[in-house]
Amino acid sequence: MYLLTTITLLSFSAIEKVRERLHKEGHKLYTYVVDVADRKNVYKNAELVKNEVGPVDILINNAGIVAGQTFLDNPDYMIEKTFQVNVISHYWTIKAFLGDMLKRGKGHILSVGSLTGMLGTYKCTDYSATKYALTGLHESLVTELKAHGHDNIHVTLFCPYFINTGMFSGCKPRSMSMLEPKDVSKRIITAIKREEVFVTMPSTARFILPLKNYIPAKLSWAIMYRLVQGPQSMMGLKSYQDVAAA
Repeated sequence: MYLLTTITLLSFSAIEKVRERLHKEGHKLYTYVVDVADRKNVYKNAELVKNEVGPVDILINNAGIVAGQTFLDNPDYMIEKTFQVNVISHYWTIKAFLGDMLKRGKGHILSVGSLTGMLGTYKCTDYSATKYALTGLHESLVTELKAHGHDNIHVTLFCPYFINTGMFSGCKPRSMSMLEPKDVSKRIITAIKREEVFVTMPSTARFILPLKNYIPAKLSWAIMYRLVQGPQSMMGLKSYQDVAAA
């Protein structure tokens, strides 16, 4: 079984260290540098993977960036870049491998969304929008696969709270702590094993966040601002440029 995951790298040396460690433990890890926003580059490297590694059984779409700017301060190119990396790239990666999965009659695609795709967030007018878009892509793809009887092709949308990877550097959550990467990784593995369709982390979020649709908008805002203090926790979020330069 071969697993392919897309990740965002600010330093390639980090993944090389992981590859070397796994090699010492007797595992084999193939690494490819791909611009997921470049359709041709994705397709080219997809063919390399198929030729050098073999058919991909599990595809994890995890690449993502956050600009960390308020609406008017966010440069046009960063808005475009965020959409290209966070959502449009999913079309290219899924197209690159779904056809082969259908021919073999098995496969699993997991896309990493976010709780910000269920609730708009301060300094995330672009990021939240891409995560909302992923929900639409995910649900529509599930519908198509089910309608055509492809029950052995599993699709999972994984929506976590903020993860302590440095991506949301400067953010100071007040209602709950950031998630740790190891815990998130374990939950993703469990989701794949269980063939879950929609997962939130923490699990309670899937029941709490939709409540905003059942109460007046002004009351929802008052709860978010005064009790949860969501906007306040995001005001220190560093911009993408600052994180990349760190």
